[in-house]
Order: sequence, then structure tokens, then C-alpha cells
Amino acid sequence: MNKFTVINENYEFKDGEVLLIFTINGKDKEYVLYSLDNNNEVNCSLIVAYLEKDEKGYDILKDINDLEERKQVIEIVKDIIKGAAKNEWF
Repeated sequence: MNKFTVINENYEFKDGEVLLIFTINGKDKEYVLYSLDNNNEVNCSLIVAYLEKDEKGYDILKDINDLEERKQVIEIVKDIIKGAAKNEWF
């Protein structure tokens, strides 16, 4: 998968890894499920954002601000996690 580094709201560098890129109902907008390392061996954060390209073609992860859109994405991620737990996605 793709690994990257982000700077969080506290100006800390965090290592991230893309886990999955998906769309909703065939729309052009792509969403990214990724993990962020919390600098310990016990846990990490799972985050979903939408993927946008800047004017130079670089990928940018953007927060999902629309409440209805966020609900849809959360339901899809829940289904993905449930399916993975049953080995239906892999």
C-alpha cells in the first residue's frame, strides 16, 4: 500500500498508510480509508477522507464536512470492516 507522512493539528508528524480507496455508487469522488501511527505498538487511528488532486497533480486528503456524505461513508466502512471480519473482502 501507499505510505505517507502528515502533519496533524498539533504540528506532529504521523506516518500514514492507505488501506483502501473506494467510491460511492459509481460517483467520481474517491474516498480513502487510511491508518495513522500513534507512535506506539498498541494502536493506530483509522481515518476516512476524500481524495482530491491539486493543480500540480498531487493527492490531497480532505475532511468530509457534509454530514449526510459522512454518514454514507461511515456505513460503507462499517460494512467493509464487518466483511473483513468474515473474510468476505479478502
